[in-house]
Amino acid sequence: MRRVRRSKDKGGRAWIITTAVGATLLVVSAIVFAVSAGTSGLTSHAESVHIADETLRVATVARAQVAMANHFASIERELSVTVDDQLVTSSEQAAAALDLMGTGIEQLEISGGEVSDELAQAFAEFDSLSREVLDLIASDRSEEANEIVANQLEAPYATAFSLLQGERDRQLEAVASSDRSMARMGDVAQVVLALLIPAGMILMYRELTLRMHRQAELRMRLDAERAVSKVREDFVANASHELRTPLTIVYGMAQVIEDHPEAGGDIKELATSITNEAEDLHRMVEDLLTTSQLDADALKYVIEDVKTTSEVEEVIAPMIRTGGRIETAAEEAHVAVDRMRHRQVLRNLISNARKYGGAELRLTGRVIGGMYEWTVADNGRGVPPEIEERLFQRFVHRGSLVTAPGGVGIGLSIVRALVEGMGGSIDYARAGGWTEFRVSVPLSKDETTARLSELAGAADSSRPISHATSILGEGAHVP
Repeated sequence: MRRVRRSKDKGGRAWIITTAVGATLLVVSAIVFAVSAGTSGLTSHAESVHIADETLRVATVARAQVAMANHFASIERELSVTVDDQLVTSSEQAAAALDLMGTGIEQLEISGGEVSDELAQAFAEFDSLSREVLDLIASDRSEEANEIVANQLEAPYATAFSLLQGERDRQLEAVASSDRSMARMGDVAQVVLALLIPAGMILMYRELTLRMHRQAELRMRLDAERAVSKVREDFVANASHELRTPLTIVYGMAQVIEDHPEAGGDIKELATSITNEAEDLHRMVEDLLTTSQLDADALKYVIEDVKTTSEVEEVIAPMIRTGGRIETAAEEAHVAVDRMRHRQVLRNLISNARKYGGAELRLTGRVIGGMYEWTVADNGRGVPPEIEERLFQRFVHRGSLVTAPGGVGIGLSIVRALVEGMGGSIDYARAGGWTEFRVSVPLSKDETTARLSELAGAADSSRPISHATSILGEGAHVP
């Protein structure tokens, strides 16, 4: 329940954080978009204001230059005074101003300004009358030009000027409105940032604090589990040590009773049963102690040269004494192993075969390459296929039963650990109705050297290669 609640709490915090981040991004995006749109609108309206002002200026200049050209034409006509230079200059400046006025109206509409039909018509009428005046002056018809200036030109100019001023004022108001809107967006952005930054810092501090608390809690749990594991390992080790002494006494007393000359057949049978059970219990205690040492990484190996035929006698002698029958065929050689652990490996494999294998059991040994291979075989049914891959793991079960019923499920895992610790390997095979456990351990250096010398001598004596190969076995390899 606590894990479920913590999972829900983590999910709720994650949802809150995600929502807050999403809302923040949405607000910031909206502000950025609004500011961008406001800036674009402000730029557009400011450009329209500038164009309107420039158009008003050039319209005023055009009207003044047309009036000036008409004035110079009237002076020349009435006073017979030649003012050609001034007249030409005024006419050219008036025509240029009219061109700029038309361009200004077009640019105002392009920039987004509103050019009404009335404004366009008034400017068109003013432009047409002004150009007509200039044409009349150029053709020496100054009286007709003066008539148009006095009676017709002012009305369209005043209308166009007034409408253009109104459009400029509208664009100025739009500029002011955009500026106020951007100012409001700036204020909102400042408030949002002023709130989000502290909120984000608080949220980050809270999450960091929670993570530190979780890490501290996990560290405490790990320390507690280590302490429990240490207590368990110490208990197993101490219990194993304490049990070995009474088991040794029980085993010894059972052997004394079994060898006593006055003991009857029933008594000897009971003593044999006690000896067998004491051996099994001693093996289990030894396995538990070895497991504890392996878990604590405290298992040390004392590697020495061991004679294989002597090991066979030492391992099977107690088992034969209690009525066991084991066929042996071990090639004599010297191996580099820890003597006690080497015997423990063989005893475990033979004990498992006696208990859970077939009626026939055999122990064989031979040199293969630079290794010595022990094979413990029985004619039992073997291991179920579904657990073969997990055979050398601890506490391997078949349904609700361990691989070896009556055991604690760690024997084969200990065998593998010990063999690998001595530089060897172990595997399982089913061949010809026999269950085989094959253990390979390294040959001693002296044994390897001797066999190499024998191989070299055989080669010098021109022996067949097949015979030389049989000395070290197929695929011989010497490190």
